[in-house]
Amino acid sequence: MQTANKPEAANVKFRFKNLGPVKEAELELGDLTIIAGRNNTGKTYVTYALYGFLAMWCDWWEAAAYSFVRDSLALKGSTMKNLISEVFATGRACWKVDRETLNQERKVVIRELARDFSKGGLAGVFNSPKEAFEEASMEVELIGEFPDNREFTVGFREGEVFSMQYDGTELVVSYSESQKGGDSTEYSSWIWSGLPTFYLYFLVQDLGELEYIPFILSAERFGISLFYKELDFTKSEVLNWLQLMQDEKDMESMSPSRLIDRTSRYALPIKDNIDYTRDISRRQKEKSAIFENKLFDDIKDMMEGYYRSSDDEIRFVSKMRKDRRFNIPLHRASSSARGLSDLYFFLRHVAHKNHLLIIDEPESHLDTANQIEFARLMARLARAGVKVLVTTHSDYIIKEINNLIMLSQSFESKSKLVKKLKYKKNDFLPADSVRAYVAEDSSLTACTIDEFGIDMPFFDKTINDINRVANELATRVAREGVE
Repeated sequence: MQTANKPEAANVKFRFKNLGPVKEAELELGDLTIIAGRNNTGKTYVTYALYGFLAMWCDWWEAAAYSFVRDSLALKGSTMKNLISEVFATGRACWKVDRETLNQERKVVIRELARDFSKGGLAGVFNSPKEAFEEASMEVELIGEFPDNREFTVGFREGEVFSMQYDGTELVVSYSESQKGGDSTEYSSWIWSGLPTFYLYFLVQDLGELEYIPFILSAERFGISLFYKELDFTKSEVLNWLQLMQDEKDMESMSPSRLIDRTSRYALPIKDNIDYTRDISRRQKEKSAIFENKLFDDIKDMMEGYYRSSDDEIRFVSKMRKDRRFNIPLHRASSSARGLSDLYFFLRHVAHKNHLLIIDEPESHLDTANQIEFARLMARLARAGVKVLVTTHSDYIIKEINNLIMLSQSFESKSKLVKKLKYKKNDFLPADSVRAYVAEDSSLTACTIDEFGIDMPFFDKTINDINRVANELATRVAREGVE
């Protein structure tokens, strides 16, 4: 199924309840979203739940669309019921409906689908028993009202086009004449099963298949780059063993690959991270949608090297010359080089402008200078159209993001100052494109962001405390020290 006339994504709020350490929290995504906080405050729970919802969106919501729209909308006198009746009668439906009605139905749809995910999908994201997440839930809210104009077009079967158009007062449903030919029973079945799904698309298309396609670099990325080949070998060996041990009757009732999947202890984001690393060599000839931005060169500069992939292994190649040059397997490279390898290939071969890139602690294994450079890379990614969500403990990253926000302001001699401070001319980040939170007190506290950057007392308090201790100790040593 292919859609056309896709609108820009709406702003979306996500709410989480009883999710690990998080009792209740709200998150709105910006072009760059930052979650800071101490260990074990729920940052990973929130990002994993968000990743799972977005990654599983297309798979689970279509299956629920038919029964939900039929039961919750079509059989309760809603717009859907009237549309279906008229399509059955004439092959084309026109229905007078105000924006508020569509807006309310959209809210109901999104609320119910998020509730369905909370009950049926959330535990699966964490690969945990359902009872472990019985009290947990996730809610989704679109910010803003239903638009005045909207069009949704889909190619349903070869040569057949289905469309919905709304002009603020009338909803028009039409389809190609070829769909009305043939077996009337088949046609009726198509209308009843297909139209509710398409109507659901029409209502929530500003989510865009939730618009954001998530890509995650989990905290486990360092180990994945080392052990993904061993994981493949182990899986292959177990499959071979199971196939040898089972007789034909057993093979019919149990799939070895299903057993492997059932016994895996990895959460969905980690599984997907492993699958991506396994698949890197296949993507070598592809170019990302932001390839021309050459953002992967930022990683080259940070690591003073680049990466190559083949069917056998990933290698790290230094930029040094002559006798200092080296070309080594990734498992022999530094932890910082391993940690950035997946991002390097993502920027070269995968990234496009409706990705949500989630990075858990990007500062891990990076020195302070490279943490600052990484902050600039995140800003460049956001300006290139890739949404970025990071969890971090790095004060250096926050301070550099603040610098980039200040650089987005207008002031005299700005170009000279940019050159003096060794920024690129386009290194800036508008304050309204950033969202920041601190994970604390079983929730997420939204940070104030203005033209001077992010107000994040979480770091300031820690820094002030250690400076106070250092100053007192230095004073005591200077005044009272014994020779």
